[in-house]
Amino acid sequence: MAESTLLAEKRQEYASKSKKFADVTSLISNVEDYGKKEVLEGLGAPDANSAKEKLSSAAAELEALGRDVDTLMLEDMKRANANRIEGLKRPIRDTPIGSSSLLNDSPSFGELVTGSKSWQGSRTPLGTRIDIQFGEHGIKTLLQTSAGLQPRTDNGTVIVDKIIRPVQALDLFPADRTDLFEIPSMEETTRTQAAAELAEAGTYAEDAFAFTRRTSPVKKIGSEIPVTDEQLDDVPGMNALLNNRLVFGVRARIDQQIMVGDGSGSTLTGLTNASNVQTQAKAADPAANAILKAITLVRVSGRANPTHIFMHGTDIQNLRLSQNAQGDYQFGPPYAVGEQGAWGLPIVQTEALTQGTAVVASLNPMWVQLYFRKDVEVSVGFINDQFVKGQKTLRADARVALWIGRGQTICKVTGL
Repeated sequence: MAESTLLAEKRQEYASKSKKFADVTSLISNVEDYGKKEVLEGLGAPDANSAKEKLSSAAAELEALGRDVDTLMLEDMKRANANRIEGLKRPIRDTPIGSSSLLNDSPSFGELVTGSKSWQGSRTPLGTRIDIQFGEHGIKTLLQTSAGLQPRTDNGTVIVDKIIRPVQALDLFPADRTDLFEIPSMEETTRTQAAAELAEAGTYAEDAFAFTRRTSPVKKIGSEIPVTDEQLDDVPGMNALLNNRLVFGVRARIDQQIMVGDGSGSTLTGLTNASNVQTQAKAADPAANAILKAITLVRVSGRANPTHIFMHGTDIQNLRLSQNAQGDYQFGPPYAVGEQGAWGLPIVQTEALTQGTAVVASLNPMWVQLYFRKDVEVSVGFINDQFVKGQKTLRADARVALWIGRGQTICKVTGL
């Protein structure tokens, strides 16, 4: 930006007087120095008092010159900016760039095509190859992702879950709440019904009843995961995802325990390990026959109406594929619709059971009941030095008891 003539003159004047002022003030270190010969000559003053006045006047003059210089500089900057704005309003092809002309030096792609020797206007045959000479204005460097900016990407909005056994049987069990740490019940262990006919004045037969207190303890099932603040703050939906996973994990463990828990330590006692549970071996019977025999045991020995058949998925497949000598499917044709069942009972798939074992059970609250002392809950807190490290721990747990009042209402089918 070129300076105006007036600004250049003011700058020169300011520089000259500033130097003279600096030379004189460098000689003055205290009040007595105003009377020095060099100071008086430099200021053109006859005495010390006159020197003080002249130095004050010189300082005021310098300050005024400085303001003039600042004002002129501001005016020059405004003028230069206005010129730039005016220049931007003009079409680019009307403005030469350096020593070249866009009109002459940079022909458009269309101009290169129409200027080609192969171009014949509207008479150009269809499919004619047109050679274009870019000359020194040809493509120099290809801008591509390997050398340019990488395209924006993210993790997408779909999460493909890892394959894991779902909750399969839990929601079929009757459930209730409890405020106890164990579920008590009284089991009638002796029941002698001696009622019989008797003659006049005969002696009545004596009945006998005895009860034993049973308990099903409440057990805790849970899991936890540590996570950083950044993971929770910066990843949308991460908090909900972790809550979902933790809740699912607790429910899936309960789902497994109510089927096969062995009751040791903190585990529940599941259907297959209940006291007095019945067993029916398949042996040489067809699988369907063994299942019916188990149903009969529940009805006859357990004196209950069975409600469900629980089977491993592979065992269900084998049962469904069983055929007679003519090749007919014994459980109906492949295109049959409706719920899978056998002998009038629904078949529930659960891989909590090992392949080869099925369970026939009566899920009647008179005999089987799931009690929740605390529903599945997710809590958050700090462990050890997590607070100062910007971490948290998410924890999910539930307190639950499985009460099985009569084990004979359950029958395992083995050897499928």
